[in-house]
Amino acid sequence: MKKTVASSLIAMALATAGMSAGVQANDWYLGGGAGLANFEDIQEVLPEVKDETNSVSAFGGYNFNQHFGTELGYTLFNGGATRTHNVSLSAIGRLPLNEKLSVFGEAGAWGWRAMRATNDEGVSPMAGIGMTYRVSDLVDVQARYRRIEDIADMSNNGFESDVNNVMLELVLHPNRRQAAPAPVAPVAPQPQPEVTYETRTVTADGSVYFAFDSSALSADARATLDDVARFAEQNPDYQVELAGYADRLGSAEYNRRLSERRALAAKEYLVQRGVAAENIQTAWYGSELAQGVSEEERQLDRRVDAKAQASIQVEIIE
Repeated sequence: MKKTVASSLIAMALATAGMSAGVQANDWYLGGGAGLANFEDIQEVLPEVKDETNSVSAFGGYNFNQHFGTELGYTLFNGGATRTHNVSLSAIGRLPLNEKLSVFGEAGAWGWRAMRATNDEGVSPMAGIGMTYRVSDLVDVQARYRRIEDIADMSNNGFESDVNNVMLELVLHPNRRQAAPAPVAPVAPQPQPEVTYETRTVTADGSVYFAFDSSALSADARATLDDVARFAEQNPDYQVELAGYADRLGSAEYNRRLSERRALAAKEYLVQRGVAAENIQTAWYGSELAQGVSEEERQLDRRVDAKAQASIQVEIIE
């Protein structure tokens, strides 16, 4: 039964040690612990010898990577009538469960020298399991169970004892650091689009029509001039041109004065709407350009043409 347990622990440790992962460079460590050791069967032969003793240990090791390492240690079993000095050399196989917690197994050789009740020395197989919690880059705490086979020699002392050893340990890793994050490939800056500006001219055109021999503004005429006023409000850099006309009926001089009154009536209305007078240019042409013959055609000659224009900056993205 004892051989089966030891063999199982050794197999577990070696199987775990077979895993590999990224190397933690130069991760050596030092540690120490305290606990209890139980000597099986010793009281059946030596009733006066206490089968449970205190144990203290000191050890050092090296992790080749996060799964495999080796360890050398010294352990003292001291229980009054029983004192055993022990030196161990083992292979450590470790399985991380998350960033903080891991489990491990170990297998190796256990050199011992028993004193007081049993004066003997030898080398025995040892296997163990444990759990480690990473407190920081520097410090781990861990619990460990070890089983050592056949301390004492049957031929010399008449018995052999298997030892179960439970320890609570503090481990220091002076050179351990958290793995640096993988470098992020630099992202090439995207070229910014080139922005230029272009000056463009925008316009608003309309014609205001009048009744025969009249310079009075109708509702439709005021609506057209309202559009011109809104354009001027929206485009501060503006100019407005007003040109008055008359039909062929009447003398040329009368028609010239009539077209002037019509142009000035349109200008006065725009000024009332907030258009700056200095930005309005007026002209009147009478019947010089009249073309209408019929009444419907002459109606088109009785008008003021209004043209507003402004310069604006337009953003051009290339």
